[in-house]
Amino acid sequence: MNATAQMPTLVRQRWTIIGQVQGVGFRPFVYRQARQAHLTGFIRNDSLGATMEVQGTLEDLTRFAHRFRANLPPLARVERIDEAILPCCADEEEFLIEPSRDLGTPHAAVTMDAAVCPDCLRELFDAGNRRFGYALINCTNCGPRYSIIQRVPYDRPNTTMARFEMCDACAAEYADPTDRRFHAQPIACHDCSPAVNLVNNAGRPIGGHAIRQATRRLEQGEIVAIKGLGGFHLAVRADHAAAVERLRRLKHRDAKPFALICRSLEAARRLVDLGPQAMDALRSPAAPIVLAPRRSTAPVAAAVAPNNHRLGVMLPYTPFHHLLLELLDREAPALVLTSGNQSDEPLVIDNDEAVRRLGGLCDAILWHERPIARCVDDSVLLDMGGVQPPLPIRRSRGFVPAGLRLPQTAVRMGLCVGAELKNTIAVVRDDEAILSQHLGNLDHPLALTYFAQAIEDLCALFGVQPQWIAHDLHPAYHSTLHAAALAAALEAELIPVQHHHAHAAAVLAEHGLTGPALAVVCDGAGLGTDGTIWGGELLLADLTDFRRLASLTPLALPGGDAAAKDTRRCALAILRQTFGPDFAEHPAVERLIPEAPERCILTQMLARNVNCPQSSGAGRLFDGLAALLGLAQRNDFEAQAALRVEAAAGSAPEPTGVTDGWWTLHDAAGARTQIDLSGFWRWLLEHSPGVPVEVCCRAFHDTLAAAWAAAAMQQVQRTGLRVVALSGGVFCNQVLTRRLTELLESRGLRVLRHEKLPPNDGGVAFGQAAVAVARGARGRNRRPVKTED
Repeated sequence: MNATAQMPTLVRQRWTIIGQVQGVGFRPFVYRQARQAHLTGFIRNDSLGATMEVQGTLEDLTRFAHRFRANLPPLARVERIDEAILPCCADEEEFLIEPSRDLGTPHAAVTMDAAVCPDCLRELFDAGNRRFGYALINCTNCGPRYSIIQRVPYDRPNTTMARFEMCDACAAEYADPTDRRFHAQPIACHDCSPAVNLVNNAGRPIGGHAIRQATRRLEQGEIVAIKGLGGFHLAVRADHAAAVERLRRLKHRDAKPFALICRSLEAARRLVDLGPQAMDALRSPAAPIVLAPRRSTAPVAAAVAPNNHRLGVMLPYTPFHHLLLELLDREAPALVLTSGNQSDEPLVIDNDEAVRRLGGLCDAILWHERPIARCVDDSVLLDMGGVQPPLPIRRSRGFVPAGLRLPQTAVRMGLCVGAELKNTIAVVRDDEAILSQHLGNLDHPLALTYFAQAIEDLCALFGVQPQWIAHDLHPAYHSTLHAAALAAALEAELIPVQHHHAHAAAVLAEHGLTGPALAVVCDGAGLGTDGTIWGGELLLADLTDFRRLASLTPLALPGGDAAAKDTRRCALAILRQTFGPDFAEHPAVERLIPEAPERCILTQMLARNVNCPQSSGAGRLFDGLAALLGLAQRNDFEAQAALRVEAAAGSAPEPTGVTDGWWTLHDAAGARTQIDLSGFWRWLLEHSPGVPVEVCCRAFHDTLAAAWAAAAMQQVQRTGLRVVALSGGVFCNQVLTRRLTELLESRGLRVLRHEKLPPNDGGVAFGQAAVAVARGARGRNRRPVKTED
């Protein structure tokens, strides 16, 4: 037999890999696997993701493919691999990592920022390691990604680290495919790092070791601004009552809870009661804030989370945090770590900007000179208890900009501008919606500026030139007005999507469904198709359209939007609805509004229906109950009163035993069912003086859940549908969500709840994307956007 006949047959394949494969150690991983499998070829980054060509025997290629799929790097996520057979290369001798290529329109996934990994953490505290105590330590498995990238492919010249030259030692690690820091774009060390400094609130340097000096000031009760991955935080010792109260005064944040950063999971568990999945979330690379029930013995100042049954805790996720907490007095249980801004403003990300905007809020500023490309606030999850996964409340750092699959594929690229509150935006390409980080409420001028910048940034980063723009139905929302102006400039199609339809579509699409299904959508407010304010709705919805089947009986809210702040107005509206024209004679009215002139004005507004818009918003019922029970007269932050009602309900016996007469279903105009809770309100006002507040609040939750379940079952019988989706901000309420889910599932229905997206308005942009794509965005959706004169 001659030698030629014994030569093994070679095969060459090209793999085009789409997914999260840049900035995660993917190329060195492929390099090592290919070498071990005795393959030749190459791997390189490009604007699509990564492309590799591998050549070897069929047996070796099969072994490589198996190992490839089974051993991906921790942060890598492969969504699709397009394979092709190529002619073999006769003179190829080894496997190489080639320079990146720009193939035009970017399509590569951008990796999320990740908490410092165990390997880097060991080096950080190893006195024999050259990065011992290095405050910006990172590798291909951790550190900044989304917060520093400026364009794809993810290479150092395309990041905010471009101007920092590596020292010889770092350059050697960066160039070594076998090293953990091979092509770790933010790589640096003590010798070539962006500087770390502590300055006073006027920007003048403070001598000494920056982190040690910052820790000493925190121990003494000072407020220190600290630069993190996605922006600045304001920190103060959590058990220093005077310092926490001072921070509240300076931030003009009277009641909204502060988040806490704890040095370890054990320290966090001394403050809150954590379920197993919540603990896993805290330790994950995303490292979010987790809201969990506070322990009565938690040694933190009352002003950290006044009158709140939960605390928000997180673990250190940057080297800065670990070094600070390691040096901090062991008697300190945690640090307050709240967003570096005035209330309702966007997060500060720039050092000079920190002096201007935060100088009046702190005593010192601890910063580094690595620029942040975009503000990325902390993510927030709610511990749902038991084995249930935590519920997203704010999807931001650690989760964005990971794309979410849509059930259908877009014909053209588009943009979704989201809601007015808790805004996020989304760009759409193919079958994917890429949501932005949390952008906040758009009623602040600076927030609106950041919103416009975020649209430009996300479109550029992902190569999206919008041919259609989806927006809320409300013509006066800042997001709607911006959509109209942008559509005119781009000659793009405008697609209005009703607010609650977007909520329903978001939860359907999250589960990969197109509908139809029933959807219970409960929130504070959203403009309905009839021009009134909706917020307690049962819809028959698919991704294309919807029909309103049932709603809460609308309240006439004196002063309209003012009732969202002043809970007493909601209580008066409930009294007016329950007792009719003689409501002003009820003794509860004087208890609610002791001052006669104010009481006269508000009761006359209701009696004459002057500036009392109708609203079916479920959130206003919680507000009214809080006022009637003396739990809260104002909402200093969104859902403050509702949180107190939920906290009280959570401490009551369960269930309370709902009486059928506490709610009724009756027909309304347009073949729609209305849910009337007058029976409950009559019981409450008659018996509440002798019934514990906790029992009253639990009874309300049980009544509302029972009423929604009955309305849903009525429509199940009429439509034959057996899937019920739950969405809207009210379903951040753990007590209501659990009870309604129990009632629906006990009747054999499938209940869909959010798992990846917040139920609140942070998920609206995804719902808008699902609706726009389902409609096809072919021109039939265009409606004129009316603006106020």
